[in-house]
Amino acid sequence: MLYRLILFISFFCPLLGAQSAQFNEGDHYLELAGNLTEKKEITEFFSFYCPACFRQEPFMNELKASIPDDSVFNKNHVDGMPGRKPEIEYLLTKALITAEHLNVDKRLVPAIFNYIHESKADFTNEKDIKNLFIINGVAGDKFNKTFSSFSVDAKAKQMQKNTGDIRAQGFTGVPTLIINGKYKPVTKNIKTMQEYKNLVFFLLNKTS
Repeated sequence: MLYRLILFISFFCPLLGAQSAQFNEGDHYLELAGNLTEKKEITEFFSFYCPACFRQEPFMNELKASIPDDSVFNKNHVDGMPGRKPEIEYLLTKALITAEHLNVDKRLVPAIFNYIHESKADFTNEKDIKNLFIINGVAGDKFNKTFSSFSVDAKAKQMQKNTGDIRAQGFTGVPTLIINGKYKPVTKNIKTMQEYKNLVFFLLNKTS
């Protein structure tokens, strides 16, 4: 999606005034079916197995750190990546949610990405995921209790539903941002990561 931008644009740029730019529907963003979310929110649909998602993670962290206090940034892990086992993808979805519940996602998200893309390893079962949590300072019993909890299972199923909803509208690539549950940035006319940021913030403040 943003391969050519990521190759030559620094991820860390000062945020400019997004409202000063002129962005048009069709050229710069698409409007999804459904209603605006009650709160301002950015949802990143991504896969730990996606190389572009791995490369774009520093940008997503920068974006998350830049959003206003009245906004939220959500990560929605998806399944269905080519050549991957859906049951393992679902375990990784639960791993993301478990890390968020235990407030260790800043350590575990990059650890999972690095395990796959830097170490060229793969997860074969829940035990592999648990071991990575333990290596990164999470007690095994705490992992077990959270990972198997009803709340984690419920949120994992909600992420699957969220993925199904955007795929039903024709959006199948990752990484994909959905803003306020209503707007999807279009990158074909975006030339820099700074311009992409400005577009995201423009959509975040769009009220209709």
